[in-house]
Amino acid sequence: MHFRVRKNVVQLVRMTYQAELKRGKSQVVGSVRLANLILSDELMEALTEEEVSEFSQWVTTRHHLDQLQQELAALTLAEQLQKAQTWFEHQRNSKAASAIAGDLVIRWQSFRRVLAKNGLLD
Repeated sequence: MHFRVRKNVVQLVRMTYQAELKRGKSQVVGSVRLANLILSDELMEALTEEEVSEFSQWVTTRHHLDQLQQELAALTLAEQLQKAQTWFEHQRNSKAASAIAGDLVIRWQSFRRVLAKNGLLD
């Protein structure tokens, strides 16, 4: 079994060997929303015990990867902000800088609220 992430869902794909084709054939068994990685009752019935275990391991690995990426982003944010500041200074009033600036301000305000809410600002 392997897993394909497509927009807001993950597809559970079973590979079965086709002797007449002399190769494997993919079959999408079902899909699960990425926002809620829980197997439905229908999928639980359609999957083997081993496939359910594989899905559980995939979810655990994905969760761990997300946590590591978030930590890396937090640890390198100050350095990335400095690099972005230098880029904006060189870009001045370019179309690229203008296009990005609005989104950055919105995200910065949201980030600042989180910092304040958690008592991380003076």
